[in-house]
Formats: sequence, structure tokens, C-alpha cells
Amino acid sequence: MTGAVTSNLVTCAKPDADAVVDVSDLADLYRVRAAQRMPRRAHDLSLVERAVRREVARSVLDHQLPALVAELVAAATDDLSAAPPTDAEARADADLRVVESVERCKAVLDAVALEALARLEADIEASERDRFAGLGRERPPGWVSADTLTVLEVSTATGLGQQEIQSRLHLATARTEGAADLRARLRGGTVTLCRACTIQSEISALPPELGPSIVESTLRTKDDAPPSPALFRQRLTRSCLAADREAALRRRRARRQRGAHARIDADGLGVLTVVTDADKVIAAMERADSVARAARQAGDPRTLDALRADVITDALVFGGSDLSQVGRRPAAHVTIVVPFTTAIGMADAPCEVPGYGWVSAEHARQIMLNDDSTWRRLLVDAETGRALQLETTAYRPTAAMRAHVEAVDGTCRGPGCTVPAARCDLDHDVPHPQGPTEVGNLTSKHRLHHSLHTHGHWQVSRRDDGTVHWRTRAGRRYLSRPKDWLEVVRETPPGPAITSKPPRPEPLPHDQVDPPPF
Repeated sequence: MTGAVTSNLVTCAKPDADAVVDVSDLADLYRVRAAQRMPRRAHDLSLVERAVRREVARSVLDHQLPALVAELVAAATDDLSAAPPTDAEARADADLRVVESVERCKAVLDAVALEALARLEADIEASERDRFAGLGRERPPGWVSADTLTVLEVSTATGLGQQEIQSRLHLATARTEGAADLRARLRGGTVTLCRACTIQSEISALPPELGPSIVESTLRTKDDAPPSPALFRQRLTRSCLAADREAALRRRRARRQRGAHARIDADGLGVLTVVTDADKVIAAMERADSVARAARQAGDPRTLDALRADVITDALVFGGSDLSQVGRRPAAHVTIVVPFTTAIGMADAPCEVPGYGWVSAEHARQIMLNDDSTWRRLLVDAETGRALQLETTAYRPTAAMRAHVEAVDGTCRGPGCTVPAARCDLDHDVPHPQGPTEVGNLTSKHRLHHSLHTHGHWQVSRRDDGTVHWRTRAGRRYLSRPKDWLEVVRETPPGPAITSKPPRPEPLPHDQVDPPPF
């Protein structure tokens, strides 16, 4: 069958007859049929139907979907022009339209996910309401809200950050005209999920009636193109301040809570972030600059930036502002996981600083050899990597018990959680007094996962092998296993042989410090 396009009509030439079809009528018919299609819930089908449907869906997703999507996007972006295939500009335009269509498809899919997220939150809230009604008492401290349960459910299942899921949930459930406008634009593919969540975050503190005008003024095109990231931010800030300056400023201040955070970056350098009152930050920087410049005048060869960084951290580690202390290496009072072969220089496996990140083998050996560094020995099973015993100089039962549990767990035992065990609560897997207070019934859980267990939001059980079994409100099951302290050793490929041994410190008297464990 061949065809020719004329205006809104398609003429189909057949060997025996010609037919004229109105494209608009066909498109309208398709839209009606598509709108009338009702999705079928999996649990309404028989087990055999569900099994067959699942295997067909997996096959389509794995093998056919990429090609189908490519064809679909190409069809959606077809401008029906007769540009010759050799026209480079036409080919570039076609590729650009594919990129634009993919972004639009992602926005439409994100809108579908938002609708499901809102339903999930409603289902969890109804379930929690019914469960709480059966308790016959007031909600105890630490009771976890339905929106937090929803965020944890999605974050655990997908690996997405909790703050990101929280912002999506706010957009999905807000009952304001501004949020409805953003969701409609998302369904139409005219705004990205990131921009929609950003706008919703800003307008949520403003009077609801101001939302649509802010959305429109922020997203309007400039020079026939969407606003650039910088222009988008400028417009959003200006629109919110113009609408209600005090409310906008309160919203921005609320987002910037005071706090301090540390991490190790990919280059092995530490990054310390402190958010506090502006006058304190300025005064601290002025003080650090003054001490750094004095050190430079005294002959220190380091740059002012390096000296300022050392002054700030050294003031916290050692106290005071003695120039002789600037740049002194601190004792390793933090925990660092160093494989035995790395410690003695036979291998170069990276080493973990729990809760902060990873450092190179060379960096770890330098930390170990700093003045006044103390050591402790962690015995692990050679096959499983599970901690067996932690030896320290502290013999108080509660301290030894906590140290043992922290060594076994490494991090919070909540599914996917990476909060260091040292910052967690010790939770009775079998609640006290039914469960004993002993190492075999204690696991590390940071406060939120502790509350999930304590108040029965998620079901928790523990097996003899130390595996903690979780079941969420959505019926998802997760297994949390004791930390494998040798995992990085197994996964790290062997590096080049080390030809020179690392420097060794002068031995100290045995009455001053325990000798290293080798």
C-alpha cells in the first residue's frame, strides 16, 4: 500500500480502488480507544496468567522495548517533510528532535510515577491509620509518619536519596493550584521533574493562590527556547521574593539548617562543610586568614589556601592557634579498616574510614604511623569476612558489648542504610524483656530504623547466622547481613608488586602502648 499526504487527508492507493482517510478522525478514534482501556491489576489474574504475563513483559523489556521506543520516538518526531537524506541540516534536526522527544517521554513517565507515589502514600496512611486505631492509645514518641514510611519504602526499593523522594512526594500530594499546574505540565512533557520539584519546594511556603503565576513566569520561554538553568533560578527567586518576600526568606532559611558534615572525596582529601550563622563563619575565616598570613611571614612555604585549611582543622583537633602546630598530623583516633596485607606493605587495597569514605593504601599507612596513633585489633572470619572478636583495653561489659556489636554490623542493619554503627542505637531484635540483652540479640540501627522496628511499622526478625530479615508495609522483603570486612580485599584486583617497604616507626616501650597486631 502506498500513500500520499495532503493537508489532513491520506490517500491510499490500492490495485483496485482508492480510499481517502481523515487523519484527524483516525487520531481521535485512537485516543478514545486508548482512554477507554482499563489497566488490569496483577492480583485480579490467575497465578498462571500472572506468570505468563511476567515472562512476556520481561522479554519485551529486555529485547524489544529499546527498538520499539526508538521507532516510537522517530514516528512522534517525524515532521512529514520531504528533506533529502543527504541534507546534513535535516539529519541533525531529526536527531535533535529525537533528543527532545526522549526528554518529553521521561517527563511523562515521571508524571505516571508521581501518581503512583501519591497512591502509595495514601495506601500506607490508610493502613497505618487502621493499625493505630487498634492500639487503643496515643501515638508514642518516635512514631513514624506515613509520608516518611513512603519515602523509606521507595528509597530502599530504588536506591534514590530520601530527600529526592521527599520532594517528589510533596509535588505528588500537594493540593494547590500551583502543584496541579506543575503536574499537568509534567504530563504534557513541557517541564522536567527536577524543575517541577524545585518550583514546588519554593512555592510551598507562599500563599497557594500565587503558585500558578510563579510557575508561568518561571517557565515561560525566552527567544523561543526554554529558560536556561541560570535564568530559571533567577526567575524563580525573583518571582518568589516579589510575591511574598518574608515568606520566601523564611522558606530559604528553613532549608539551610545549621550543621556540620564531613566526607572523603575521590582524591582522598577530606571535605568539611559547616553551615552556621554568617557572622561566625566570616569571623572564623578572618581568624584563619590572619594566622595563615602570619605563618607565611614566618617562612612557611605553603599557600595561603592550604594554611587556612590547616588552621581551621588544627584548631579543632589540637586547640589554640600556635603556629608551631599548624600542619601537624593528628593521631588516628578514628577507626580505619586496614587489611593486614596492606598494613605491612604487601598489597595496596584501599582502606575504609567507616562513615566517611575510602583512602588509598599509602594514605592509610601514613595515618597509622602518625605520632600517638593507637591501634586496635579486629579478628574476622577468613571466608565470610564477619567480625568475630574485637579486642580493646576497655573491659566494662556494656562498652565491650557495644564494641562487639558495632564490629559485627559495621553500619546500621536497616536495608540499604550506611549510617556507621557507632552512631546507631543498639536495638533488641527480640524486644526486651522477652529478648535478652546479649550480643546475639542486639544489632545496630540508627534512630529511624530503630523506630520502624519498635513501633511495628516494619517487621523485623533475626536468624542464628546474624541475618536480619525486614518486611516493609508494601510487603517487600530485605535481608541485612553482618558486614564483610574482607569484601574490598576480594574485589580489589592485585596491583603491582611493592618494591620498597613502608617506613616503620621507632618501637615504643610496651608499658606505653600495645604493639601492633603483627
